[in-house]
Amino acid sequence: MGRKFLLLSAVLFSIVSGGQIFKSGDYKGWHHVKSMVIHDPKHPLYNPFGGIHHVYANMKAVSTTKKGEGRRFPEGAVLAFLLYEAEEAGGAFVEGKKKIEAFMVKDSRRYADTGGWGFFAYDGRGKSIVKDMKRDCFNCHAQVKKLDYVFSLYKE
Repeated sequence: MGRKFLLLSAVLFSIVSGGQIFKSGDYKGWHHVKSMVIHDPKHPLYNPFGGIHHVYANMKAVSTTKKGEGRRFPEGAVLAFLLYEAEEAGGAFVEGKKKIEAFMVKDSRRYADTGGWGFFAYDGRGKSIVKDMKRDCFNCHAQVKKLDYVFSLYKE
């Protein structure tokens, strides 16, 4: 049992020293929170977030994504953000090449300086693109403090 648990843990999250998460192996089995297409270069988030994105929540996070202001995610909550290039095909936007795969991990003790969240993001080839969580991610997320620093709200 112990070995199976360790193996499963390794599959779900590959962790290196310092707690940096490289990949989640199972987010597509998580709850779909929302999807969105940013297609207009005039949109304030077009650069770098233009394209089709999907947000997923693990079991600890999903019920909290359905709440509004004042919500607090529990420890161990994880959100996955996937961004793909938007390509036109037959009158529809379809997912093209993966641009970003990102994760927010709730661990208030470890990430006290960033609202209790660890931020991890990787380009389409899997290369880490977060050098400084506070500067690269949290400074933007700070504007939604009332939502526990998470922009996404669950869509039925």
